[in-house]
Amino acid sequence: MKRAIYSGSWMHRGAFLALLALSGTVQAQQGSSGNTYIFGGAQMTFFGTHDFVNGGSGALPGIIGTVRTDPNGALNFAATASHTGASDAAHVDGYVRKYGTSQFVFPVGDNGFYGPFAAAGDATDGAYYHSDPTSAITSNLGGGNYPVLPAGGPFPSATFEATLQAVSTIEYWDINGTNTTPITLTWDAGSNISGLTTAQLDKLTIAGWNGSQWVPITSKVDATSVLGGASSFTAGSITTVSGLSPDTYTAYTFASRVTPLPVTLAAFEAKPEGPTALLTWATTEETNSDRFEIERSIDGRAWAVIGTVKAMGESIVRKEYSFADARPSGARNFYRLHMIDVDGAQAYSRVRLVEWQSAGQWVFPNPASGPVYVSNPAGITRVTMTDLSGRMHRPVSMAADGQLDIQNIPGGTYLLKVTRKDGTEATSRFFLRK
Repeated sequence: MKRAIYSGSWMHRGAFLALLALSGTVQAQQGSSGNTYIFGGAQMTFFGTHDFVNGGSGALPGIIGTVRTDPNGALNFAATASHTGASDAAHVDGYVRKYGTSQFVFPVGDNGFYGPFAAAGDATDGAYYHSDPTSAITSNLGGGNYPVLPAGGPFPSATFEATLQAVSTIEYWDINGTNTTPITLTWDAGSNISGLTTAQLDKLTIAGWNGSQWVPITSKVDATSVLGGASSFTAGSITTVSGLSPDTYTAYTFASRVTPLPVTLAAFEAKPEGPTALLTWATTEETNSDRFEIERSIDGRAWAVIGTVKAMGESIVRKEYSFADARPSGARNFYRLHMIDVDGAQAYSRVRLVEWQSAGQWVFPNPASGPVYVSNPAGITRVTMTDLSGRMHRPVSMAADGQLDIQNIPGGTYLLKVTRKDGTEATSRFFLRK
């Protein structure tokens, strides 16, 4: 969400100062110094390395507090500044802002829960809320409750887009800024990611509140968490696939998708192109996708793979694909896409039917420039061809799938006659291009 940036003063150990600019390695919570608290509209900036210390005489030793209501207080980190030692017991309870364009882990938490996020956009700021977004109320360091925060809340966790299965009821983040940046959210055992995703980590996504509902943001679980170690159900991180302006959404949290599809299939069509079946499809989003296997069936039940098309892998823009089946099997062919990602997750498209024959037509395609087929070949005992002058060509052999052997027959217009097992005959006129 958008938030005004203020400059002002801060209070430390009872002294009223205009600004603290620290360089080198420093400890803001010394053993005898108590807490630092940054009031509304005030800022404090670190230029060196800040070492969080869990100890001292303050009410919450190890915690730097900032006012969360607008205008909020903020702890700034300069472009070269860093921090160490952040934890549940030592972090910034409130808002942190970073400068510079390198990735930065924001050491934010709320009421004894550490909930860092990461971003790279210059002047990005944000805070962690260990609260159900449905109520969007957290307590302040004085023991009372803040009002609903941030502005635009609450954010009902049961109100979400149909492609989502569930939204976290445990935590959310307020992340602000206009500069495009990837956004990374982190979790620990208390986030209950296993329960949220029904023990399917590949269903996890970042969700953003768009003003009326939670919507998915294309994201990918980091193999190695930004906090170190492999991502798992009990600890890890997830990052948006592409950069975005943090102000795009009012709040961010975790959600699970209905199905962990490797792609979002926007279109899938199949149609006859002469003797060939042409398949075309498009995706609007791909995450970790590996390939499309094209499957064909003559009855819609037994399927066979007839080709493979390599997928884009990672994409959030429309991508077009095509595949041509040069040797269809009979007059009716069913097609579907088997979509597979690099981790083995898979899904199927809807089935498409391609037919060459129209009502009353049993030889196809017509006209033909390649293979020619007849429908219901199992019921046919003999096939003959005559040209328009009445000259008969040799009996035509027929394969089990109905394809006719006409390689040595010149182009022209022909009458094709079939004799069926029940003794009936049928004749059809067709044109052969060669």
